[in-house]
Amino acid sequence: MRLIRQLKAICWWCHQHTEHPETDAWLAANAITDQQLEDLYKRAWEQSPQGLYETFGIPMRYGTGIDWNDFHTRVEWQSND
Repeated sequence: MRLIRQLKAICWWCHQHTEHPETDAWLAANAITDQQLEDLYKRAWEQSPQGLYETFGIPMRYGTGIDWNDFHTRVEWQSND
């Protein structure tokens, strides 16, 4: 199932499991549209560290990635001569 359909299924499930759900007609008239969901998802993605990097080229903040130098240091090679 596409992500949009999964999100709509979650919204429907939450609506159906509330204490006093609205009628089906109300839900059909007021349900969130595919375009609204796509816009919300796009906005959330653009605000995420990975989204900022991929969309705008903004580097991730400190502490969100692994740097080669964090685990590898220059050490002189020791020979057994």
